[in-house]
Amino acid sequence: MRILFSHGLGSLVAPFGRFRRGSMPDLDSDLNTPGVAEVRARHLRLALEELGPAFIKLGQILSTRVDLLPPIYIEELERLQDQIPPDDFAMVRQRVEAELRAPIEQVFAEFSHEPIAVASLGQVHGATLHDGTRVIVKVQRHGVQESVNQDVAILQELARAGERRSSFLRDMGLVSLIQEFSWTIRLELDFLQEARNAEHLGRALRNDKHVRIPGVVWDLTTSTVLTMERVDGLRIDEIDRIRAAGHDPVAIARHMIASFAQQILEVGLFHADPHPGNFVVCADGAVGMYDFGMVGSLDERLREELLFLAIAIADRNAVRVVDQLASLGAVPSEWDRQAMERDIGHLMTQYVGVTLNEIPVVTILNDAMGMIRRHGLRLPAQLALLAKTATMAEALTRRLDPEINVIEVADPAIRRAIRHFYSPSFWANRLKGLPLEVMLLGAALPGHIQRFISRMDRNDFTIHMQVDDLPATMHELNSMVNRLVLAVIAAAGAIGAAMLVLAIKPVWGSWEGVVLIGMFVVVTLLVLNVLFRVWRSGRR
Repeated sequence: MRILFSHGLGSLVAPFGRFRRGSMPDLDSDLNTPGVAEVRARHLRLALEELGPAFIKLGQILSTRVDLLPPIYIEELERLQDQIPPDDFAMVRQRVEAELRAPIEQVFAEFSHEPIAVASLGQVHGATLHDGTRVIVKVQRHGVQESVNQDVAILQELARAGERRSSFLRDMGLVSLIQEFSWTIRLELDFLQEARNAEHLGRALRNDKHVRIPGVVWDLTTSTVLTMERVDGLRIDEIDRIRAAGHDPVAIARHMIASFAQQILEVGLFHADPHPGNFVVCADGAVGMYDFGMVGSLDERLREELLFLAIAIADRNAVRVVDQLASLGAVPSEWDRQAMERDIGHLMTQYVGVTLNEIPVVTILNDAMGMIRRHGLRLPAQLALLAKTATMAEALTRRLDPEINVIEVADPAIRRAIRHFYSPSFWANRLKGLPLEVMLLGAALPGHIQRFISRMDRNDFTIHMQVDDLPATMHELNSMVNRLVLAVIAAAGAIGAAMLVLAIKPVWGSWEGVVLIGMFVVVTLLVLNVLFRVWRSGRR
């Protein structure tokens, strides 16, 4: 609370009652105010960095939600840095030896004392096995499990209070977002899951000679220690050194886009953190990938929905585009479908006569996400992560080739995906369980109909309805009634006090006057007590 308050974010903690609400800035009104939004976004990033590992991870995950946050917030959250010193090597040794149940010297021929990279959840050391294999060892930071558990509990409390305080946070679904974050960060803390992600991608891309996924050394991998083959090379953003080594940056950019298209459309699992530090260009020109803690997954149904959406966009059919967006995301109760169809029509008009190949992916996504935010649609987390990954991948490859045509490079993978969804094997697999389901339904249907008719005969048929906006409406009505009660009590108290004053005046100084004065004090205290209780009930 102190850190958030010091960065001008007190409105997030005001619901706890520790600070006066009147002294807090209004989060909703400042969100899109020119000038104020930039300052607020920067202080949000600084506060998250100061709050530590779990909050930094939360900010990094929020930076992927381009469907929820305005661009200025996304840009600031992308700059989040893990500004923390590495663990002392004695702690690293203790962790590795406890997990691998052997002294470091017995397991590794060499083990660097200085880390290659340091992050909020772990740090990476270079090492060499006794057979000469060069590896990297990722070690979970000391005390990070306990810290994350505490921070997640705090975040859940803040989220519940924040939704009560801010309509923006309520529409954003902050509580569900924090629950999703809790699940995600606990997966990232499990290095076995990261190892499985790397192995899955490595197996799926094994025939692609232009991409290299390091293998996992399973004998030396646990939930808090991850050992993988070391893939050396030049950082992918070191363009001059890549050219000097005899590699073609344009070809490398095309190989990367083709690989991402294959991961998304065919594998269904994709590397979701494509920043330069996670990619190297090897001596043979292949692109080596690191860090599989953050990956996105798309099941076959979601990929099918995306394909239909792409077809609707290509046909410039606004009605079908809205249908697909509605089936993909959560539609708010006060959604204006006609307005969205009109906005999509206007958006498509901007690109009349222009092929998708001529439009940067980042432009398409920014326009689409801006429209989605305006209409309050919430995309599935994996779809929002996909949009963010596509934007980052295009920005990364444009450093290598400013003229790259992303759609053209991804076209072969898109065509393979379309052929897959129209293939007989796909539909045979999709329909293989349908006859059994139909027979089971047919066998159970007479019994259901009989029970339904019996309940109707006994007049025992009830319908349960849930109105989503009813709790909020009742809360508003309760507040109105409380204000009315306050007004009535205040008026009655004022009239009663006036009558007592008039009664006291003729008998001032006598014992009757003393009694009336006592009654006046008692009535005043009772009225103030009732007013306070009603006011406090109204706040709740």
